[in-house]
Amino acid sequence: MPLQRRHVLAALATPLLFGAAGRSRAADEPGVSPIPLPRLLDNHRVIVDTDPGNDDAVALLMMLGAPGIMVEAVTVTPGNIGYEQELRNALYVVDLAGKGGQVPVHAGVPRPILGRPYPKASFIHGRDGLGAVEVPEVRQKIDPEHAIDAMRRIVHAHPGEVVILALGGLTNVATALLRDPSLAQAVKGIVFVGGSGRSGVPSFNAMVDPEAASIVLNSGAPLVMFGPPLFDGTTRDPSLLTAADYDRIAAMNTPRSRFFTASNRLRLTFEMQARSAAGSVNADPFAAAIVIEPDIATAYKAVAMKIALDDPLTRGVMLYGDNRYNGQPTPPPNVNLCVGGSNAHFKALLFRTLAQA
Repeated sequence: MPLQRRHVLAALATPLLFGAAGRSRAADEPGVSPIPLPRLLDNHRVIVDTDPGNDDAVALLMMLGAPGIMVEAVTVTPGNIGYEQELRNALYVVDLAGKGGQVPVHAGVPRPILGRPYPKASFIHGRDGLGAVEVPEVRQKIDPEHAIDAMRRIVHAHPGEVVILALGGLTNVATALLRDPSLAQAVKGIVFVGGSGRSGVPSFNAMVDPEAASIVLNSGAPLVMFGPPLFDGTTRDPSLLTAADYDRIAAMNTPRSRFFTASNRLRLTFEMQARSAAGSVNADPFAAAIVIEPDIATAYKAVAMKIALDDPLTRGVMLYGDNRYNGQPTPPPNVNLCVGGSNAHFKALLFRTLAQA
């Protein structure tokens, strides 16, 4: 068996070893810990691991424009579209944010850990990932340091300070943890975008590289997850932007607002027509928002989460909860699941970002 595959399979078999801290509360459903995991507060240093698509691009603009946030690096991971186009998009968004030549962009692992193919998401991101935007060449080039080496270097240089905001497939993050398990204790936390799996349909990011997601879930790093599948119609998705919000953004008429409109109109159309949504959901920008202003998240659940790996129909489904029929105990929680947030405060932060000249 190849060495890399043995390492991957060994990591998938690693037991959950997680601590819990914080205020005590009663568990409101099976599989939810009565002791919440710590929240990630007062964040300043961030690595953005991304697969720029249109929602990733907005999240990256928010991070790069946030006062008090130092984006130490942008690392590019497999996800929404072809990998080379993702690299071009990342360089362009950094330039659009006025950070060209200041924030390095690193190429990482260009395909899932086991090399399995997955469908691209051009139906919501467009051919090149940014909707109707034609992506130009910019002066900045890809940094020669590999993304995995950059992650390890930055985190160990600032132990307990760096948040990894993971917006795409978790391939880069998992590979860094495989190469350097001590990264799990040195990083302040990992905020990632996923889904609860209640519908039995995997979220896109987990489907890209389920083995990588499993490695991250089993790593022992402090984990925070946000994802639209958590909001099933009974609760308003705090990342929702309506058609009226799109009109307000278009009226700003700044370079950033024009970019948002051109890159995201396809997302709005798809969400409203194919999913009968009240607007577009914007999980990646909301995940960025709770790193920038943690109070935007208003409710969490500490859950024991795992991921389905075997059945082709369910690979990538993220599961949490106990099994009350087989008598097996629920493992300790490993993910702080964001289950509530302020839509008004999220939109205010987004609008401030897009109104910048």
